[in-house]
Amino acid sequence: MITVNVNNQNHSFSEPVKLLELLEQLGIKNSGIAVAIDNQVISKTLWATTPLINGNNVLIIQAAQGG
Repeated sequence: MITVNVNNQNHSFSEPVKLLELLEQLGIKNSGIAVAIDNQVISKTLWATTPLINGNNVLIIQAAQGG
């Protein structure tokens, strides 16, 4: 079992997951967002292959419109 912190909330998984799988399981659309793991921004092209490990801190930032 692994536990990762996503925007200050812990989420536990019975098996390892990739970043894109995490977003899908949390119901987060992958457009208009940026994601960092342990303070390192992850390119969207790498989301499907980036594994999460126990204790990772994931920060998801939603782009906001405005002027």
